[in-house]
Amino acid sequence: MDWLPTLERVAPWHWWVLGALLLILEVAAPGVFFVWIALAAFALGLVVFVLPLPVAVQLLLFAVFCVASVVLGRRYVGRLGLGGEGGDTLNTGASRLVGRTVTVTAPIVNGVGRVRVGDSDWRARGPDTPVGTSVLIVAAEGNTLIVREVSGSWV
Repeated sequence: MDWLPTLERVAPWHWWVLGALLLILEVAAPGVFFVWIALAAFALGLVVFVLPLPVAVQLLLFAVFCVASVVLGRRYVGRLGLGGEGGDTLNTGASRLVGRTVTVTAPIVNGVGRVRVGDSDWRARGPDTPVGTSVLIVAAEGNTLIVREVSGSWV
């Protein structure tokens, strides 16, 4: 059983295997948490490969690397706007479009028409407005956007 880690010896590949297992765990139970600990294990494996260290020092470094990688990872993901408060638009539907200025593509007549958002047309409700007018999305009800003229005072 020479391949098992002991209190006297932990090889670099032990850390790499731990990192791989943590990545597998991340895939099985996603949450963008185990990936940072896996990166800490891979980094420590590299350090131990270059500079053999006692097991106690390796464990201490692993704890430091874990904290550092989680903090840096959360900061990186937060900067991308992928997680955290206010940045999550998954399953929010049309409400994520509120505040955007868009163009009317089918005239709004009797309060109903269509607007262009990106590369698709959306059903819109608002004051009667001709094609080509810029409108502001002020709310969303299901897949219908509630709009008002940019220069108008309708709310």
